[in-house]
Amino acid sequence: MASVDTSLTSTFGSAVVLLQANLGVGLVLGALGVAVSSSHEVRSQLEGKPWEATLRSAAKAVSPAPLLIAYALVQVRAAPADMLASTGLLVSGASVFLSTFLAILGPVLGARFATASRVLHVIRAFGQMLMVFGRVPSGVEVICASLFIRAALAARSASAMAGALSLGSDAAEDVEQVVAMAPLIGGIALLDNMAWGPSGIMAVPFQASLLCTVLLGLVVAVRFGMGGSVKSAGRHAMDVQFEDGLFEGICSKLVALIFVVLAFGVCRVFVGTFGIQVSTSSISIAWGDLLTASAAKVALLIVGTYIVSFVSAGPVDETEEETDGMPTINGMEVANGVSMTHGKGLGMLDYMKAVVAPAEVLVLALIAAQMGSQQETSFGALPFKYGFILAALGVGLQIVSLLAFATANAGKKGAEPCFDTTGTIQWAAEDGTLMFGLRSLTLLCLECGLLLGCLGLGATPMVLGFVTATGALFVLSPAEVAKLIWGSCMGGVQALIEHQRAAQEAAAARRAAAVARTLEAEAEKSEKVGKAVSKQASTATKRKGK
Repeated sequence: MASVDTSLTSTFGSAVVLLQANLGVGLVLGALGVAVSSSHEVRSQLEGKPWEATLRSAAKAVSPAPLLIAYALVQVRAAPADMLASTGLLVSGASVFLSTFLAILGPVLGARFATASRVLHVIRAFGQMLMVFGRVPSGVEVICASLFIRAALAARSASAMAGALSLGSDAAEDVEQVVAMAPLIGGIALLDNMAWGPSGIMAVPFQASLLCTVLLGLVVAVRFGMGGSVKSAGRHAMDVQFEDGLFEGICSKLVALIFVVLAFGVCRVFVGTFGIQVSTSSISIAWGDLLTASAAKVALLIVGTYIVSFVSAGPVDETEEETDGMPTINGMEVANGVSMTHGKGLGMLDYMKAVVAPAEVLVLALIAAQMGSQQETSFGALPFKYGFILAALGVGLQIVSLLAFATANAGKKGAEPCFDTTGTIQWAAEDGTLMFGLRSLTLLCLECGLLLGCLGLGATPMVLGFVTATGALFVLSPAEVAKLIWGSCMGGVQALIEHQRAAQEAAAARRAAAVARTLEAEAEKSEKVGKAVSKQASTATKRKGK
């Protein structure tokens, strides 16, 4: 592959700026969530303030970015420079940026900006349609992924136009379960291309992206062509069902086939990324490129969670009533262990899906860092790009924490994990120093890893994307929120230092008590020896007198 054009006007440059903005919003959400979850005083101080609505609106406004990033990386990897794709990406990216700013300003000023939002929806739809008609890349796996991503872009463009014209959002909800998988599947296709190079025509039956395109077409055909209704059960990823039951069997078998092919694709990436050498004396594993290997591991974690969720999914319990007004945890509406969507209790697999779902952006970030590292720049040559590997470790620690909670509370009724906005479990004080240390290490890996990784993607894109997004959240948020964001950046380190100091003081006190007990025991022993010697001396004196 030729060197990547990292200029801001290139497709790759636009993708990096969008990636920086997405990660910047995530970092602010994480920092604020950690501060809020760690202090009852802070929660009471922010009660009744629009901080939560502000951050939720910003996260929702920037949510189209992963699909745009996946499209751009696919084009950069296997397609020549294209005016339609570059222009469409710039237009769509600018629309996402402006929508994010309006989403922040809305709750702060108490305004809705309805007309401006509709205009930006139309602009984004126009830009995405330009991207749909961009040049087709080379390589079977990349072509199939590009086909699915373009179908997803077309679907979201239609949804954006429907929203701008106030035609309702039912259609968008119907296709979103399938469209949401496009960034992850695009990332897996890119990893396959990096590991094996362009594939031949024989690889077509093993492309999950092609099957996802068929599933998306089936949903659209039933929803619009046949006037049927679609419902999303939410038991697992791509859990789409038809209420009339006409295509129920076809849909379920197609989803099962998608997961089988997806598992095969991830295994193929691993075989091409990791090399195993076996000899009579040892077994060695070669990782290959660290960024590609880390992206493959994160993809395996996400796909594995989705597959286990699919295999263990049972029938939907429709007897329970839906509930409103629940807080968001990593994109899932939950409160007291109840799902807002279907009113069913959440299990550990539901929580694991909520934790790993945002990690698809991390897969794309690792791929972008690997692509950008081929162009020698002052920042790209530095090890900052490997910060995303630290963030990947943080995602793994989140799953370890969740499994540790499930093990510690096995058999206990009503034991539900409590998360902050990063998806990290909030351990209770009685859980001990070990769990507190695990949580602190997880947050450190996530926040610092993302920050260092963004530095590795380049200084100028970071200013335009990361700094602009985080600065807007900081400046335009309510005063209490801005103060809390700044305080949380320093408060986390200070809390860790205070905790370590308290632990050291407690350990010193225990050591002092142990020394005191030892000295007391030695004193008692010496006293007993002295008494025994005195008694023996007295006895000897009496014998001599006789």
